[in-house]
Amino acid sequence: MALQHSKSIEIYGDYVDDFKISPFESVYMLHLRGGLEKAINELTNDEKIKLIHYDLKLIENAKRMSKHLSVIYDFSTSNEPLKEWWWHLDQVADGKISFELKAEVKDG
Repeated sequence: MALQHSKSIEIYGDYVDDFKISPFESVYMLHLRGGLEKAINELTNDEKIKLIHYDLKLIENAKRMSKHLSVIYDFSTSNEPLKEWWWHLDQVADGKISFELKAEVKDG
């Protein structure tokens, strides 16, 4: 299972700044991210760090990616919670969703 998560993270990472692929493949990237969020407690620290790295790239590319996706996806109809910000890239691009990044130390 862990190998599957690593592979999904890498695929997600390949898509976050690829604007040559079809918007349909970019929507697949959003679904991948959702699946990773559901499995977040199963990820190793290294996998979480990679995921955060790719998330930051997607946030950085939010304006461009939301435009790329808007050909086939209407962000205004998204029913996903704001916690799943990748389904609301239009709002990320407009600065309507803010982020707080922090590192936590966990025992054991």
